[in-house]
Amino acid sequence: MEEIVALVAVVGTFTSIIFFIYLFFTSRHKIRMALIEHNKEAGIFRSEHNGSSALKWGMVAVGVGLGLILGSMLESDHFEAPLPHFSMMLIMGGLGLITYYLLIRKNKEQDIGDGTV
Repeated sequence: MEEIVALVAVVGTFTSIIFFIYLFFTSRHKIRMALIEHNKEAGIFRSEHNGSSALKWGMVAVGVGLGLILGSMLESDHFEAPLPHFSMMLIMGGLGLITYYLLIRKNKEQDIGDGTV
């Protein structure tokens, strides 16, 4: 019985992921076709690559890694198994995103002050 539950969970997870990816691309295609029919530009689908996404995801990865380390320390000292790992991963990943936001905001303010925007 446990094998069936595990199999259904794994198959359900992958099926859900594939389904949402399919919905994303088909809805985007329908919107683009509607824009083309009405002679409008599909500029809303273009994203600006500012080169800082690698920094953002690097900071998140470092934060999650630190969270795993801190979670392991807390698990061995005070708490039961899954709680410290997940909580510290989320806290440190969130701190990485907040740090990224503050860094980018500071750089934008400097660019505006320099007049380079």
